[in-house]
Amino acid sequence: MELSVILICHNSANDIEPCLDSLLKACSLYDYEIIAVDNGSTDHSASLLEKYEPKLFLLHNSNNQGVAKARNKALKLAKGDIIWILDMDTIVNKEALDKMWQCCLDDAKIGLCGCKLTDADGHVQDSCRKYPRLSYKYLNLLESRINSHRCLKSLHSNLKSRNERQFYHQEMNGNTPFEVEYLIGACQMFRHSVLKKVGYLDETILYGPEDADFCLRIHQAGLQVKYIPDVSIVHHYRRGSNKSPFSRLSLWHAKGLLYFWWKNRKL
Repeated sequence: MELSVILICHNSANDIEPCLDSLLKACSLYDYEIIAVDNGSTDHSASLLEKYEPKLFLLHNSNNQGVAKARNKALKLAKGDIIWILDMDTIVNKEALDKMWQCCLDDAKIGLCGCKLTDADGHVQDSCRKYPRLSYKYLNLLESRINSHRCLKSLHSNLKSRNERQFYHQEMNGNTPFEVEYLIGACQMFRHSVLKKVGYLDETILYGPEDADFCLRIHQAGLQVKYIPDVSIVHHYRRGSNKSPFSRLSLWHAKGLLYFWWKNRKL
């Protein structure tokens, strides 16, 4: 089999049909499988996913077990030579799939790749980044607080300039693939053989930097992570941890970051 697409779903009813309809169209010329995990949804996501069987193989979790554990459940069943991890709130196309596919095949040094992500209006997202170091998180928090005070406009401008160091904005404006520290897990493609080298996602991280940790282990295995700026897919990016600093997802994210920093304290 050529391609395994890995999807997880948690109360994603509004995203399922646009995502899967675009995915089935994009993958039509490939020998592919789609493995989806319903991660304890309480809306009608599961029944919507069932409508796509047998084109989709559906797994059920009785409760939300976190991103890494749900994705690993699907990854352990994947048969494709190439694996494509996607968020359910994406709308894909064949051009992006073909370009990432070819990137994986062309160079054995590339361990993982991903394309540009935009919102529905075409605004480019910061989907390629430096590792989530403590200093970057502090600057993010400080910038967001100062941004609300007009009298601190000059300080905000200075912080924003310093904050740019964690992104690749200049390179993202070009058309040439370039190496990055990590790509967010909304769109990651890699050869199945990479899993044998670096292992599965770290299930200690329930929600948060499991994507950064995976890319870091790929780098540590002597492979590259590449961002492809000349093709794109839509990513609606409804990040749950932004809703409340005291929500369960926000707490999971904070715990995940603390664990990531402890695990990679020599970074």
